[in-house]
Amino acid sequence: MKWLKRLLIFLSIIYLIVCAMLYFGQERLLFKPDKLPESYQFRMGTEIEIPVADGIALNTLYLKSPESKGAILYLHGNRGSHKRCLYQAQSFAGNGYDILMVDYRGYGKSDGKMESEEQAYQDVQKVYDYLKQKFTEDKIVVIGYSMGSGMASYLAKANHPQQLVLVTPYTSIPDLKNRLLPIVPDFLVKYPFDTASRIKEIRCPISIFHGTADKVIPYDSSTKLKAIRPDLLLVTLEGANHRGAIFHENLKSTVRKLLQ
Repeated sequence: MKWLKRLLIFLSIIYLIVCAMLYFGQERLLFKPDKLPESYQFRMGTEIEIPVADGIALNTLYLKSPESKGAILYLHGNRGSHKRCLYQAQSFAGNGYDILMVDYRGYGKSDGKMESEEQAYQDVQKVYDYLKQKFTEDKIVVIGYSMGSGMASYLAKANHPQQLVLVTPYTSIPDLKNRLLPIVPDFLVKYPFDTASRIKEIRCPISIFHGTADKVIPYDSSTKLKAIRPDLLLVTLEGANHRGAIFHENLKSTVRKLLQ
């Protein structure tokens, strides 16, 4: 039986190596930023640098609406930068709200790098606080897409925005991990972004949009959130994949009604 013992030792070593690689390489797996040179010019909007720590500022892009009646704080997904996500934000334009887009640490022209979940929450809170200098909270709408939905749900719980809109949200990152690698323990996930655990405590209206053909974050993630919080609005985007959801006409028309 020595061969069996050696096999178990070998498999255990491989397992520990895989867990270590996933833990220490987590930022590279989860965050896919595009860096932009400081000289890059966006085709619209005004750049605003918001300090979040000593020597660290986030690059935000402010899209002004004529006679604005409030502001949308848009938190994009894990890929790209303002350059890519500017097209996504256009899905919410034309509703009489300013739009403030945020590039997280290490994205676009933003300084620093992502190092912890708490850091991510503190950063977006400071961006939210910037909007509070311009508008009362009942005029601030928080919208989170994909990875940004976890940070958006945090802001909605910690503050009192007018409403929360989640596009292709997950229940938590551990839930997504368990669909692929259930043998990897949850405590190794440094960025849980656990919307499911906080959604009952969010006091503002919640709307969720999710495509039935989403292969990145399955549609049942949203039905699980709906089961936890039955009063939220779940809009099913038939046939939409992960990226297609943010551009779906049903999303645009429903958001238009929500923002009236």
